[in-house]
Amino acid sequence: MNQPFSFSIEHLVPGIISFVVSVLLVVSKKWHGKHSLDTTDGVQKFHVAPTPRIGGVAIFLGLICAWCLASGSTAQLFGQMLIASLPAFAAGLLEDVTKKVGVRDRLVATMLSAVAAWWLTGYSLTRVDVWGVDVLLAYAPISIAFTAFAIAGVANATNIIDGFNGLASGTVMICFTALGLIAWQVGDFQLLQLCVIMTVVTGGFFVVNFPFGKLFMGDGGAYLLGFLLAWVAVMLPMRNPQVSVWAPLLVCGYPVIETIFSMGRRYWNKTHAGQPDSAHLHSLIKVNVVNRRVPHLPQPIRNSLVAPFCWVFTGLLSGFAVWQYNRIDFLVAAWFGGFIVYAMLYDRVRRGVTFSVHQM
Repeated sequence: MNQPFSFSIEHLVPGIISFVVSVLLVVSKKWHGKHSLDTTDGVQKFHVAPTPRIGGVAIFLGLICAWCLASGSTAQLFGQMLIASLPAFAAGLLEDVTKKVGVRDRLVATMLSAVAAWWLTGYSLTRVDVWGVDVLLAYAPISIAFTAFAIAGVANATNIIDGFNGLASGTVMICFTALGLIAWQVGDFQLLQLCVIMTVVTGGFFVVNFPFGKLFMGDGGAYLLGFLLAWVAVMLPMRNPQVSVWAPLLVCGYPVIETIFSMGRRYWNKTHAGQPDSAHLHSLIKVNVVNRRVPHLPQPIRNSLVAPFCWVFTGLLSGFAVWQYNRIDFLVAAWFGGFIVYAMLYDRVRRGVTFSVHQM
């Protein structure tokens, strides 16, 4: 059932498909641009030219290709995940082409995907390693509802950080890599294979998106990848009791912390929780760090320089999770420590205090 996994050239094919479709979407934008282009209007927009925002199509087709190439129980599980992802992906893609699907509707669609995933695979969060909460999660309706809420939260968090070239896709690739490494350590080669597949497929889109931003993944891609990332994060500890639930939560720490912090910030400022703004950490890094340090570089390049800052933070949290995936005390401390570091970094960047070589 869970045979050892070895990487082969065949595993690159879905990534090549994702890349080729991404390129085709870019070169054919004059035909579909009326519906697919992301304009430059909006407080959270930093690109300088209308850009196709349907990269999720390329990612989805790459995943379909991977499913066709898979075999046995891996193909069955992967197929169940893709079928379950359809509501989340469809709602996001519909927003990309109509600009009329609200955040609430996309969250509901993602919750439907989570319920479908539970129905098809049988997995849900039955423990979070917190006294008292695990007793409640022993009841199936509570477990399913909590799982759906968590899945929707991670998917929406992935969409929130999708603000600059390579930011969301690079973060997701780091997260899948970390989850795959944990799966490898505990001998879950089936999940390892799925993590490799999704990393490779995302990589096919990534090379078109980063650094020049020729194609955006859009809400369709963000909700699709966010859902798949969240579901792997659920399955990993549920299939492997030696893995603490806090390990995948720490792997997904950056987008989750960004979302929680943004909700608190908007509540404090008495603004709507779903209202777009340019006060996210990645936006402030662009304005107060990148633009001040390298104002002479072209705008697309400056946009791409934001992502590495956030990749480092993601990689740090993910590295801790991979290192101590079974140490609840360490993982909890690392997660809250990450939140504190994020808050300190946010305040420093918000005040326009940039780092210099002499300060490091």
